[in-house]
Amino acid sequence: MSIDNIQLPAFVIQDLFQKTLVDITGNEKKTKISATNELSFFGGNKQHIILLVNNPDIAFVSEQQLTFLSGILSACNLRLEDVGLLNIAAYPAISYKTISDAFTPRIVMLFGISTDTIQLPFLMPDFQRQSYNNQVYLAIPSLYALENDKDLKRKLWTVLQQIFSL
Repeated sequence: MSIDNIQLPAFVIQDLFQKTLVDITGNEKKTKISATNELSFFGGNKQHIILLVNNPDIAFVSEQQLTFLSGILSACNLRLEDVGLLNIAAYPAISYKTISDAFTPRIVMLFGISTDTIQLPFLMPDFQRQSYNNQVYLAIPSLYALENDKDLKRKLWTVLQQIFSL
């Protein structure tokens, strides 16, 4: 038997590789909102910043969008651990009250989502921040639209500088 043909049992391999470089499942958390409902989100929400997307075909965002979003967060001196990414496509009747109760956000960014979708009592145009209920709301075009438009990126950067004092 040569060293090239050694086959280790699964429990040995598991013991050898307990820590990974990339933890795919570790960033997804569940927040209880009531006795029967839970919201699954991506990230750590350490800074109480919630990013809302509406992607019915995928769990959260595509890999390309995640890379783009990470760049935006990095420019704001934030990481994925600092925010909570919630795909509201899985929760068609979700409201801002549910989000507030579940996450206690100080900032809520709506990527391609209108304020009436989460039952906010006001409408607002893209790139306008609005304070409500001791929280800052910001409507932004979808990540897909932002990725491909320099003007939209510029407008987003201007408002992010104001919100995060950059």
